Formats: sequence, structure tokens, C-alpha cells
Amino acid sequence: MNLAGTIIDQTTLATQTHTHLIDSIATTTKNLLENNNLDFKKIYGIGVGVPGITDFHKGIVIDAPSLGWRNKPIKEELEQLLPCPVYLDNDVNVAALGEQWKGTGKTKQNFVMITLGTGIGCGLIINGNLYRGFAYAAGEIGYMITNMDTAKKNYTQAFHGYGFLDSHVGGPSISSRMADINPNEEPLSAKEIFQLANKGNPNAKHVVNETISHLSFALINLISILNPAHIVLGGGISKSMHPYLPSITTTIQKHLPIQTTISITNVEHVSLLGAAYLVLREHKSVLIV
Repeated sequence: MNLAGTIIDQTTLATQTHTHLIDSIATTTKNLLENNNLDFKKIYGIGVGVPGITDFHKGIVIDAPSLGWRNKPIKEELEQLLPCPVYLDNDVNVAALGEQWKGTGKTKQNFVMITLGTGIGCGLIINGNLYRGFAYAAGEIGYMITNMDTAKKNYTQAFHGYGFLDSHVGGPSISSRMADINPNEEPLSAKEIFQLANKGNPNAKHVVNETISHLSFALINLISILNPAHIVLGGGISKSMHPYLPSITTTIQKHLPIQTTISITNVEHVSLLGAAYLVLREHKSVLIV
């Protein structure tokens, strides 16, 4: 990506299938540069967003359940493999920075970025600044309880260490609940289940409505504490959320007299942009962002 936020090239790799993920990231980065006739002398730095609690200052991943990382020094390991500075943060914090740079956040000093994917994450921009919290765990709303009776019982975690809301709103939980209803059918992705619900499939509608209910009450709790001007939804599942925004808004208005605008991000590759913006904000140079 260049300094204006234009993506020059991109690629993907499957994080769950690489036993040496850091090595794979380093190799992939080198390949991207070579394919575009670039060398590291032209690179300001590398921005990394990790799905978990991350010590931004030390560059250590404290806990990322979906990757099996605990107290992992990602910054140090990558800087040993790549000859440029590495800046590390939680993936949703990075998405919030992307939204601040190129999206709704350009005109909002107080907003919340929520990503809906494997789990649910939250990045907080307060008075124009990213708020990380005392132990870098601000916005970990995946642990929020949105049904006390259900929480008292045993429930299936999407990944070991994931919280209640992760396990009722995240993609794997949506798929597993649909599989429980239709155990003899091929497993469906969250996107496919939303598509079925939109077509009127009763089982899919039940699963999706339950998901929307948990999300709505989580937003009520979040708004009552933070009073943000705006909430932006991102992540893979957010692309299926447009038909359900009126229902979410109605539920919030029923229980909360505080006005908050809710929308779905229109910034493509918001997390990639945020990773670049993290580098620009933190890199010690004369560059004015």
C-alpha cells in the first residue's frame, strides 16, 4: 500500500493451516514486494492486526484464541525476518483506524467499530483517539453476556477462550446452530444461512433472528456506557446485515432513549487500510498524515 492508502497488491493465506504462520507471513510479504519490483528500502513499515488481546507497546500478543497464541512476541519475531519496523495491534482496533482514516470516522470524534466474523470485536475511538484500555483489552465485547439464563448453562465456544457473545453471534456459532437444527444436511456458512433466511427458510430465519437479538442487546449495553455518536459494523458477516439494520435500530430504541446512528462500513479493505494507518501514525518520521 502506498502512503495515500492505495492498495498496490494483496494476497491471502489460510491462518488455520500454517504451523509456522510467522514464517509464512514473512515469506508472503517478501513475495509481494518482489512481484511488484519493490525492495525494503522503500517500505516505511509493516502493520499487523491480530484477533486477540495485544500489547501494542511491546508488540506481544497476550491472547489470540483462534490462532492459539499466548504471550507471543510477534513484533520481535517478524522484525527478525523482515528488515523494517513492525507495528502490532488488535485487529478490530486496526479496523477502527481504517474507518477513522477513510470512512465515517473522518467526521466523527467518538465512534465504535464492531467487526462480525469468527467472533465479535470492538474498536473504540474516543475524542479522536484509539482507546486500548488499561490492559489492552478495551472493546473485548465478545465476553459480554446477553442472556443471563443461557450464560449459566454450558454453551459451545467457537474456540477455546472465546466469550459468550462470540459464541452466539460469530460465524462458527451461526453455522453450528443451523447444523443442530439440520444435522443430516451439509454444513452451511454464515453467509449461506443469511441468504436462506432472506429467502424465507424458517430454520435459517430462527438462527439469524437469534443472532440479531444477541447483537442488538450487546449494542444497547455498549451505547449506554459509551454514548458514541456512531456505530459502524464491519467484518465478513456485516455484508449480510443490511436487511436487519431496521430491526436492530427498533430494538435499541425500545430499550434506550439515547440516539446513536448505526451503519455498515462502506470502506473496502478497512482492516488493511487500518494496518497502514497504524504504521503512519506510529512511525517516527517527518511524514504528516
